[in-house]
Amino acid sequence: MKKFMILIFSMSLLVACGDSEKESLSNELDELMAENDSIQQVHTEFQSTHQKMQQSHRELSQQLETMKVSDSSYFEQMAQNEVILKKHEGLLAGHEKMMQGHKDLKSDFGNLSSEEMKAQIEQMRKVHNEILNDHSTIKSEHEEMMNTHDEIRKNLIDNNPEGEQIEE
Repeated sequence: MKKFMILIFSMSLLVACGDSEKESLSNELDELMAENDSIQQVHTEFQSTHQKMQQSHRELSQQLETMKVSDSSYFEQMAQNEVILKKHEGLLAGHEKMMQGHKDLKSDFGNLSSEEMKAQIEQMRKVHNEILNDHSTIKSEHEEMMNTHDEIRKNLIDNNPEGEQIEE
């Protein structure tokens, strides 16, 4: 009987430790979800900035098409920017799916084993770091594009003060 009691106590202790670990992991997930929400807010700002960059790019491209432009490098720069904008579009769409996936994971998280919980948390951290790194790259590339657009506009105005249009 004494051995039986010790066995029951030991099993209860193991279950309690497992529950404690799962609770700790659930708390860790809650922190990651708060981080996910913060990343989502920044992501929304990036989407807005991206849309403004696309609009600026379209407007400048249209201007270039209608003006007398002697420097063909402007068209090359605009083509390069077009590729970057398309890349950003893909990255932002992928980020949206990843963040939604994190929200979806939360619903079943409590049913996972501790090892599965740890694996998901580790992967979520990797994804968050990837998104943050991408945001940094996007921000830098947006700044470069804005500088390029500003330089092209300045040079077009300086070289074409009357805004002469090409007659069609």
